[in-house]
Amino acid sequence: MRVDLGSGTNKYKDCIGIDRFDHEMTDMVHNFNRPIPMKNDSVDFVMCSHSLQYVDNLNSVMQDIYRICKHGAIVCIVAPYAHATMHMANPQFKQKFNEHSPQYWTTCPGSIQEDNEFSFDSSIVLSQPQIFHQTNMDFRLLKMEFFYFPAYHGLYNELELGILRQSQLNVAHQIMYHLLVVKEAISDEEIAIIKESQRLEEPDYIQGQRMQWIDKEDAEQPYNLENLRFVPPEETVVPDVRIEEKPLMPQRNSTRGSRKSTNSKTRQATKRKVSRRKKSSIKKL
Repeated sequence: MRVDLGSGTNKYKDCIGIDRFDHEMTDMVHNFNRPIPMKNDSVDFVMCSHSLQYVDNLNSVMQDIYRICKHGAIVCIVAPYAHATMHMANPQFKQKFNEHSPQYWTTCPGSIQEDNEFSFDSSIVLSQPQIFHQTNMDFRLLKMEFFYFPAYHGLYNELELGILRQSQLNVAHQIMYHLLVVKEAISDEEIAIIKESQRLEEPDYIQGQRMQWIDKEDAEQPYNLENLRFVPPEETVVPDVRIEEKPLMPQRNSTRGSRKSTNSKTRQATKRKVSRRKKSSIKKL
C-alpha cells in the first residue's frame, strides 16, 4: 500500500490520497492530526509533500506514520527550509525543518548526517542520549537534499553551502528527506545497499526545481566565506608573547603626603619655641 499524506490537488502516482479537504483526487478525507485509520505495518511508501509543516504535533504524526509503515518502507518528506524569513513569518507553519531534524526521528546515533553539517560541538549543545531515548520510532536518513535561492546556484561547493545555511538566512528555501523505516535489526551495509540500489521516489515538481550546478564566470558570490570558516579549537594558535616585568616605582602622591606631614610638625615646634621666649621676656620685665 502507498499513501500520499496531504495529497491536495496533485496526488502522487499510485497512492491513496489522504487530505483534510475533499479535493477531486482525495481518496480519504481525514485530519491527520488524529491517528491515521490504517492497520499497523501495512504501508510500503509514504509521500509527505509540503504537508507536515501544518500539523499540530510533528512528533505524534511521525510516530503514527511509523506505526502504519512496514519494515523497510520509504518515507519522502518535502518541507519548507526553516532558515528563510518568509517561512518564519508564515503564521500557518507550525513546524520547522532543517538539517538537524532527522536526529529526532531515530534511536540510532549512527544515522545522523555527516559531520560537516555541524558548525558547532554537538556534544556540548545537544544532549544526544536524551534525544535518542525519547522517541519510539526509528527512521534512518537515506538522503537529504537542499533547494537554494537562485543567487547561490553554482557559486559555492557543498561544504561552503553548508556553512552558509547554518550561519545566514535566506540561503535555502526547501529541504527534502528520504527516510528508511527500521523495525527489525539491520546493518549499515544493508542500509548502504538500499541507498545505492533503490530509486528514491520524489514529487514530480522536484525535477523542475533542481538546477544544474554550473559555474558562473561573471557572477559574484553574495558572501565572502573567509570570515565564516570554522576553526577547530586544536588548530587555534596562541602567539607566545612575553611580558616584560618593570620595577615598581614609589608613588608620588605618597611621597608628597609624607613631606607635608614632616613640614607641618616642624612649623608647630617652631611656634612653641617662639611662644616660650615671649613668656620668659615678659616675666623679666
